[in-house]
Amino acid sequence: MIKLPNHIQPDQAVLDQLGDWQAEITGTFAEQSTLAKKKFKSRNTKQNATLRKVKDALTQMCAGARRCVYCEDSIADEVEHIAPKDLYPELTFVWENYVYACGNCNGPKNNKFAVFRRDNNTLQKLNPPDWPKETQPPPGEPVLINPRVDDPMKFALLDLKGTFTFVQLPNTDNAVKQRFEYSFEEVLRLNHQEREFLREAREEAFGDYKARLVEYDKQKHRGVSRDKLDKLIAGIRKKNHPTVWREMQRWQQEGWLAQVDTDLNQLFLDNPEALTW
Repeated sequence: MIKLPNHIQPDQAVLDQLGDWQAEITGTFAEQSTLAKKKFKSRNTKQNATLRKVKDALTQMCAGARRCVYCEDSIADEVEHIAPKDLYPELTFVWENYVYACGNCNGPKNNKFAVFRRDNNTLQKLNPPDWPKETQPPPGEPVLINPRVDDPMKFALLDLKGTFTFVQLPNTDNAVKQRFEYSFEEVLRLNHQEREFLREAREEAFGDYKARLVEYDKQKHRGVSRDKLDKLIAGIRKKNHPTVWREMQRWQQEGWLAQVDTDLNQLFLDNPEALTW
């Protein structure tokens, strides 16, 4: 999971239509929550031109061929509300509250959410049994890492030494640790045994990224055209599991990569431009 580009959005007509739809959600909190679920479901169809354009814009944010922003592995086919619409009905039709996710991530996440309460700064989960159903959440800052605004790499480190699991960044404060645990382990379960295929896919992506960098190095030293090199770079940039590539860059810059793969470390030293891709 990486931070998503913030310059992408649908055209103004789409944003205006979303605003009009949002204005329809009124009443008590319980009434708004019910309306939010009902109205989004009725409009989230293939026939709805506005939602199609929303999905087109979300697709541009995705890694590779429309991959889920959370796991970066499966196809993204569900408009995910970062802040759940039944808990935050005022964000049902707000563009900034959307990401494109896969069913394997969106299903377990469902309406899970938590905040650091403003009244006592404790972590408050907003789902039963920790919070009454259909009850308005208390004011607070989100615990779930939001790739629209947060940089997930400031909370987690991908272990390239062999496990290819996400671990907490060392020397971080308690709030950062809590956000890591809640997001990566409890809600998205990106390290969970039942999603072992994700760990395996990250390991495979590491080998594939390395092979692509080897090919780039080979072709560059053969003196091929700039156009051919740009195509190789584009292939790296469009590949799924971009977190693996970002971590390869980070590990090289931090001086850790030489302990893991001396050949790969040398490839980056020989091709420093790869640190900017």
